[in-house]
Amino acid sequence: MNQFMRENQIKEAYAQAVQIMETVGVRFEKEEARELFRHHGGTIEGEKVLIPRKLLEEALATTPKQDYSVTGAKRVAAGTPFGNAPFILEDDTGIVRRCNMEDALRFYRVNETSDLYECTNPGCTDPLDNDGPDQFVAQIAMALKYSDKYPNIGLRATKSTALNGDVYGSARRAFRMAREFYDQWEEPVITQGICPNPPLAYDRECLDNLEAAIDEGQAVTIMPCSLGFMTAPETIMGVAIHDFAMALAGLTFVQLKAPGNLISFVDFSTISNVRTLQPNYGSVECVHIQVIFYELSKSLGIPCAISGGYGDGTRVDYQAGMEGMLTTILPFSLTEVAEVWCMPGILAGFSCGSFQKALLDEEMMRNMNRMLRGTDLAIDDKLPKALAAGMEAGGFLGVGRMKTYHRDNYMTNLFNKWGVGLAENPEKSDLSVITGKMLKDRLESYVEPERTPAQKKILQPHLPSICRFE
Repeated sequence: MNQFMRENQIKEAYAQAVQIMETVGVRFEKEEARELFRHHGGTIEGEKVLIPRKLLEEALATTPKQDYSVTGAKRVAAGTPFGNAPFILEDDTGIVRRCNMEDALRFYRVNETSDLYECTNPGCTDPLDNDGPDQFVAQIAMALKYSDKYPNIGLRATKSTALNGDVYGSARRAFRMAREFYDQWEEPVITQGICPNPPLAYDRECLDNLEAAIDEGQAVTIMPCSLGFMTAPETIMGVAIHDFAMALAGLTFVQLKAPGNLISFVDFSTISNVRTLQPNYGSVECVHIQVIFYELSKSLGIPCAISGGYGDGTRVDYQAGMEGMLTTILPFSLTEVAEVWCMPGILAGFSCGSFQKALLDEEMMRNMNRMLRGTDLAIDDKLPKALAAGMEAGGFLGVGRMKTYHRDNYMTNLFNKWGVGLAENPEKSDLSVITGKMLKDRLESYVEPERTPAQKKILQPHLPSICRFE
């Protein structure tokens, strides 16, 4: 079994996380949340909640578990492009700017025209020209209009995007709109990502979003996003244990409010560059933090994902490709993980998105999946006969079977495999030209999903003016 930590290290790390919850505490910056803990036996010290082991164990008992013993073929999967990027790189000019509604619409066209993406999410965060009456609800309405994929939302309502600054009301309206859109009242229709506030805190805005999701019966993902030596300790283990304690505190809160509510974990923490005070996502250390956090989650049966495809640069270049590949392939060599999830197109540590890099990252994922698929080592019983025929013909182009060739060989439509003969032909050798054409074709091939009159009526009042149904 491939495991990064030994069993005794996992037990010691978990014990340390529990001790932090019991003795250091986690700040919950909302009185109602603290009262909930107090009612169930937690100790309150100002805004801090000290969570006893017994309370955590009761919460873990009601948390739906994942059976990690059931695994399929290893694969690299894609959520959506970018994650939640407030900035866009203009690939043709090199300019980095705030995203706008045109970028948001292009995002959905790219997301929908690839079978790699399994979710939808407002990847271009808070477009500048979003004139929806409630900017947060408008972005969820756009996701429901333009995508048929499951809404796995990393974006959350904020005072600046919620109507009248009412974060809880905005988030709850968005979830209710989605439930009405799908006409589904028994099962979750959205997974809402919640990022706590390191060190060891859930601020009011975070809790408003979390409570809205719980009150509408939606699934929740706790997503710590700490920076080593800035908002978390300076060691890799220190960051991971801090994050796990913070995530377990959130899990306890969710289960106290709604026992059995679906909840999962994913860690988006990394080290910080003390020279620039920037996060370093395209790094080995970032993957190590995720893997430790994953193995801690796995030990308790808590659903947890590992992400890859990161990039810290602001250009689509060698650095972007190396970092994306490194952070995607490394988890498979460190731990027994079945899937690594990517958000193609990430630059500047989630701050910026590039449409051309998204296409290049998709190609990286296809090559990764070819690697993970391996090679059929069975020997064809017709091999001697085929060799004899090939020897007679002087080659195998007319002897071999194209179907068999395609089974064993991945054919790229993007990377340069033409050799030096066509090196001067930009349509064959220049990735910027190739991805530019491919992007144009993808955008033009998008077909907006059909929506019923009832669904249109639900979304119409919330959409930005440029997106409203005719």
